[in-house]
Amino acid sequence: MADRYTGELWKIQSFVSGFENNAYLLTCNRTNKSVVIDTPNRPVDLLQAARSTNVEAILITHNHWDHLEGFEDVLVATNAPVGIGSADAHALPVKPQTTIDVSNGTLLQVGDITLRCITTPGHTVGSTCYMLPSERPGATPHVFTGDTLFPGGPGKSGSADAFRQLVDSIEKQLLSLPGETVVLPGHGQQTTIRESQLEFEVFASGQHREDLHGDVTWTGDNS
Repeated sequence: MADRYTGELWKIQSFVSGFENNAYLLTCNRTNKSVVIDTPNRPVDLLQAARSTNVEAILITHNHWDHLEGFEDVLVATNAPVGIGSADAHALPVKPQTTIDVSNGTLLQVGDITLRCITTPGHTVGSTCYMLPSERPGATPHVFTGDTLFPGGPGKSGSADAFRQLVDSIEKQLLSLPGETVVLPGHGQQTTIRESQLEFEVFASGQHREDLHGDVTWTGDNS
């Protein structure tokens, strides 16, 4: 287990495996109902923790192999419904019996927890983030961003058009969230929306080559 975050209504456990991937288990404190977010390889610790909860859903941020290597193991162990962006669903290793609509703005209720689905195409066509809003005034919201947003920059893009789409998704869908929102990415450490806003301001104020894409950092030399 890499880390744990607690709120009045929930707890989040994070696990690192596979290609240094983060997987998350979000659990309602009162009902013990839970959600698995992403399924990288060797999900042994994730499944051990999940067995003490009632897994209500498996939510996938996008369809790249490193986030799906452990998918079949998690699906067999939990038999839970699966949510993934419709444009990415074709790449699931096995077809789930039950699926969940995760289109933009959809609210998912798990016990006392409400998650809001946010469509963020660019890294993949169907990339989806999952927002855990403030449970009460003064509480800290969290957002699971997969490979859409990391500390220091966006996820990798396969073309200039995809990069522009990714930046548009981040600017409109994520950087508009409350600044104190904790960003829980698919790889690496957490950050906040406020930190990302400040980094993005550096990028937005600069000049960039028209074919910019690939591994980009907000404060790097993108000219």
